[in-house]
Amino acid sequence: MKRRDWWVIGSYVVVGVFLLWVLVPIVTVALNSLKSPQDIFSSTPQLVFTPTGDNYGKVLGELSFQTFLVNSTIVALGSTLLSIVVGVPAAYALARLPVRGREWWAWLILFTRMVPAVALVVPMFVIFQRLQLLGTYTALVAAHTTFNLPIVIWMMRSFFEELPRDLEEAAQVDGTGRFGAFLRVALPLTSPGLAATGVLCLLFSWNEFLFALVLSGRETQTVPIGVASFIGTVSVDWGGSSAAAVLAMIPVFVLGLAAQRFLVRGLTFGAVKG
Repeated sequence: MKRRDWWVIGSYVVVGVFLLWVLVPIVTVALNSLKSPQDIFSSTPQLVFTPTGDNYGKVLGELSFQTFLVNSTIVALGSTLLSIVVGVPAAYALARLPVRGREWWAWLILFTRMVPAVALVVPMFVIFQRLQLLGTYTALVAAHTTFNLPIVIWMMRSFFEELPRDLEEAAQVDGTGRFGAFLRVALPLTSPGLAATGVLCLLFSWNEFLFALVLSGRETQTVPIGVASFIGTVSVDWGGSSAAAVLAMIPVFVLGLAAQRFLVRGLTFGAVKG
């Protein structure tokens, strides 16, 4: 066998091991969500069992898990839209405008993403409490925007920098101003990158736990809080938590499948130049 053949075989082995590493926990959670407590706590793994829908009935009935799904959708969409509306023009300014010290500004924005969330949650709690916003959607959207905004600025800045300046200059020669060139030329051409950035922001906001735990109220708790509610001080409801985790994963899988084309185009944007 040639060296290239060994390289291909090794690549498939690595990908296969990675898929097993990722899929085994997901399949385990999905199976546990359909098992009774006796099957979950059996001494040997039960691959053949009688499925039951009691766990899903408990999650959707007693816990009203659909409320957590609605809350997460509101917070994730609100945070993503706010981050894009504020971050995309900022990214374009850092990529195109002659801003003095723009590299320093870019690194300062990135530094805000590196700050641990636990260092920000207490000041945010005090601020929102004094503004009487604690436990509202506004507090959660604002908190999630703090870690989504740097992602939007840094990703979109790189996408704008990959665009040839000649396209925007040609539009300005035809009578379009700087803002018009941004809206009519730069933004449409970077739409795959914008879609990929939006999906990443949605995922980060959907999975965020700490801010949701501290800043949310009884009526605004998100999906991670709903899943964690099955963990008690003495025991864990593995069936209920597994069913809740499956329900939490379904919207993410649907979003990933729907945006797969945009994700591939966005994440490889500018990688190959003609």
